[in-house]
This record gives sequence, structure tokens and C-alpha cells, in this order.
Amino acid sequence: MAIPASRHLSTAELAQELGLDCSSSHLASIDEDALARLAEHIREHPDFSHYTRYTWDDPKFWLPEGSPSERSQYLTIGNAVNFRFWSLANGDVVPAGGLVAGDRLTGAMYMWRCLRRSLDQGTLPLLDAAFLANLDGEQLDLLFADDSGINPLAIAREDRIANLRDLGARLLRDWEGQFSNVIEAAATSLTEFVRLSATFRAFDDPLFKLTMVNAILHLGSGIATFDADPLPGIDYHLLKQLLRQGVVVPRPPLEDKLILCKLLTADESYELRRVALCAFVEISRQTCLSGEILDNKWWWNRRRCLTAEPVCLHSATAHECPFLDACAQLTTFGIPVEETRRY
Repeated sequence: MAIPASRHLSTAELAQELGLDCSSSHLASIDEDALARLAEHIREHPDFSHYTRYTWDDPKFWLPEGSPSERSQYLTIGNAVNFRFWSLANGDVVPAGGLVAGDRLTGAMYMWRCLRRSLDQGTLPLLDAAFLANLDGEQLDLLFADDSGINPLAIAREDRIANLRDLGARLLRDWEGQFSNVIEAAATSLTEFVRLSATFRAFDDPLFKLTMVNAILHLGSGIATFDADPLPGIDYHLLKQLLRQGVVVPRPPLEDKLILCKLLTADESYELRRVALCAFVEISRQTCLSGEILDNKWWWNRRRCLTAEPVCLHSATAHECPFLDACAQLTTFGIPVEETRRY
């Protein structure tokens, strides 16, 4: 039965509204005791109770001074290519990144910095849907080139080009070239925002990762309001931490693949992400915290829960992790790697 739309929905209610499947999996399970300990820790930890949403207002990466329409376009373009920031080399996961104006950045932060640089330099009409619809490989390489002229995001290059072309073409065809018109059409309904977003190639993930990240950035930036708390954007950073915290328990032989950083099959990756997303929905229910806040906390904690050297391995820095007292510290788990365009 659909939940009445007249009130604000919690993250757990939104998951129900979207039909998230939280049935058992043949590949992984949720440790209910570990989840309950983590939820209790979160409820009692002042770092969580005093936390407010991130505002995405650093002008080095985002566009806080732009109009609402420009900011919406910018955020959506970034989230259309907000995936696959790693490669495998001799069994090791190598983060994608490089120097931008002398600053070394990796992953999504490298991507956002390059987008902002393009706007500042005016080298490409980045926010123009017609430009996106006709983007070619040379322009993509120019957009994401590091200080040496190399594009570290050439990983999944064809998928990035296809996502941006599709975004531009569909915006031109259906939305007068502006993603802000999608926001307006959703009329504050997050369920409708998810439905409309899924018509774009970049946002067709059945677990909603890039769609939810886009919603979270729109919310935090103050350029959209929704009638529901979003789900976390389930990616490898969030999943790795739930594995290390002992909340998501992979079954053999998947466990070995995660420890050895072997490529996952599409089914293995999907099931892990689905189980982890359901775990986050339950954490949200038990803590009464929005999936947006959970997403912010886990995603920014990736800088502490590093794959090779998490802060908990050293007594002098262990206290820096806000999850320390409730974490199983299963640090042999690395990031789950799949050749995907969805996270």
C-alpha cells in the first residue's frame, strides 16, 4: 500500500515507496547484532546528533555562486560521470586522480575540481545541453586532463561520454535543455524525481546510487526540496565500511574475492550493494537519521577508512574515526570492485 504523500517520508518509508527489495541474499547477509551496536553508538555519539547536512559550497569543487538553474545543471553533469574512479594494477586498487593546478586529488574530488576548472577557464560550454549532446572523446580528455595533459578518468571513458551525450540529448528533447525543469516537474516528490531521473542513462541504476547522490547535493545546496529523506548513495566507499564494521557479511567464496580485491561479477556486486543499502535503511530507522546524513558521514569518513592505511591501525589516530567503538575493524576488506558505470 502506498504511503500517503501528504507528509514527509522517512528514509525507510521512501525505501518502501520505491519498492526496495530487502529479502535475503545467497551472497551476503546483515549481522543484526552488529547493526544494532552501530545504531546504538550513533544514537549516543555527539558527532552524529550535532551533525547537519553538508552544503556543497566549496567554490573549488562546486558552483555556490551560480543561479539555481546553473547549479542544478552543474551538479547533474558531475553526477552523470560520478563513478569508477579506480583501476586494478597487479592485484592492487589504484585510485584515479592527478594534479590540478598543483593540488593532488583523487576520485570524485578530482572530477569535481576539473569541472569547476573548466567553468573558470571558459574552455568548454560545459552547462550547454547541446554541447553535451555532441561531446567527443577529445573534449572529454580536455575536460578531465591533469597538469601533465593526461586524463586519469579515461577509465570507463566510453561510458562517461555516452552518459553525457544522453544527458544533453534528453535535456534538449524533453526539458528545454535544463535539468532544473526536471526538478520543477517533480514538484518536491522524491519518488517522482527518481522516476524522471531513471529516463536518463546516467541514472538508471535500480539501486539509485547516482540519483540519490544528485538528490543529496541538490538538497544540501538549497536548490531543491523533497517530500522524503533520501536513501544513501550506495557506492564502494560506503559498502567497504559496512564490510569492515561487520554489518554486511559476505559468504564464501565472495569473502575471499573482497579480501583479495578481485573483480566482482555484476550479480555479486548488485547483491552486495542491495544488502548494504537495506542495512543503511535499517540504520536510518533505528537512529531516526536521514539517509542523507548517513551518506555524508560514511562518505566523508572514506578519508579515514583508507583501503591500505585506515586510521584505526594506529593508536595515535584511531580516535579520528567516529565509528571506532562500534566497528569490528575487519580491515582486510578492500573496496568492492566491478567494471560498472553505476558507482
